[in-house]
Amino acid sequence: MRKSLCSFLVVALSAIPSAVASQAQLFEELSEKMARWQTSTPSDQELSEFEQYKRQQLTAFSDYVTEHFEEFDSFRDQVIQQWGDITVSDQATFVSYSDDLSSRMVVDFAANKLVVSVKHAADKKVTEEQLRTLYKEFIANDRAVIDVFNTQNAPDFTKTKTQQRQIDNASRAQALIAAKNQIDSQFEQQQRYIERQTDQAILDGENDKVAEKQRREQQEKLEQLKQKRLKKLVKAATKTGTTEQKQTTVVSEVVLQLPKKVDARSRAQRYLTQVNSQAQRFDIAPSIILAVMHTESHFNPMAKSHIPAFGLMQIVPTSAGVDVNRMLYNRDEPMSAPYLYVTDNNIEAGAAYLNILDKRYLSKIQDPLSRKYCMIAAYNTGAGNVARVFNADGSRSITKASKIINSLSPENVLSALDKGLPYDETKHYLDKVLAREKLYLPEIAMVTAGNL
Repeated sequence: MRKSLCSFLVVALSAIPSAVASQAQLFEELSEKMARWQTSTPSDQELSEFEQYKRQQLTAFSDYVTEHFEEFDSFRDQVIQQWGDITVSDQATFVSYSDDLSSRMVVDFAANKLVVSVKHAADKKVTEEQLRTLYKEFIANDRAVIDVFNTQNAPDFTKTKTQQRQIDNASRAQALIAAKNQIDSQFEQQQRYIERQTDQAILDGENDKVAEKQRREQQEKLEQLKQKRLKKLVKAATKTGTTEQKQTTVVSEVVLQLPKKVDARSRAQRYLTQVNSQAQRFDIAPSIILAVMHTESHFNPMAKSHIPAFGLMQIVPTSAGVDVNRMLYNRDEPMSAPYLYVTDNNIEAGAAYLNILDKRYLSKIQDPLSRKYCMIAAYNTGAGNVARVFNADGSRSITKASKIINSLSPENVLSALDKGLPYDETKHYLDKVLAREKLYLPEIAMVTAGNL
């Protein structure tokens, strides 16, 4: 009945086109090859086959990314033409459209509001009853999202004000500019993903030079994809500027402020049992898990990014997901989106990955506070980018960086990260998590919602 942006994200990473092997199959085969490689002395031919196989796996994922963004961009262009904006789902916002794109619902977890909108001709009126009906239809399909706010009944539309805006080429032009910025942001997300994959390859014993060569190759493909997307956007801009509209179209929308008591800290209460359990299991402070969850998704259980990453703690199936599967279940395979949309699974995976960062990747950092700062930054950008802050030669070796980190005070480590991390988003991420951690101190995490 409806068309949600969910349909444009892969339901599971195994859902790669039939022309290539599924991610699960790829990792099963990779696991077998790695087991054989680690227990015997491989011949030059075997090494060549192994490297070729890994290259095929990277190509398969690259093909998936290309297909995903082709679908995403096509849908985005439709939204720009019909709505004059680029409102789409992201980590903190859930967006659902009707099948014919004539109406939509936006649930903003950061602003604690819900917006129901309908697109129509300017000479037609939209009644309160029509908006109420749309609200009920969307909620019926997306109950899991709205339940986070403990909203049982339809809000009183008589106490809200319906607003209108006109859809014209001026609004579309602004949307195209926003789309360009969106492509830049998505490119950076993918870039950080490639860098984390490089770190993983090195930690798994890959030769540094080989891993770096593969990173450059993937980076080049990603840059080509970005340029292709930008060229397509330019064509859309040219079309927008010359399209004549047969009639004036407007958007009527009602903004519904969700219960004030159900802010992010209150929404966290839904997950305290799981968080405290996993925090104890993996020796990670509950306040850190909750602060990461707040920053990653604003406690949106259906959060998704275009890496792709899924759920409350934004787990990337093919990096953190594989690490956690190896650690907990001895499986060399990614986690699927449906699996990560189950809150218990997602919180387990996020807490386990923080443990992996703390106890494995960053274990040579001696001071617990310094290690915590690096762990938070690495959750967002990878251990290699953390290492580069401290290695004068730009090396991604965290072992080498640890020697320098151990010579610094925690305050100087934090200052170095704030100044030297390669992405502004990661710098802001670290600051946000540390600020939000104060909201979720261990003694606060254990109290009931009624005491907050």
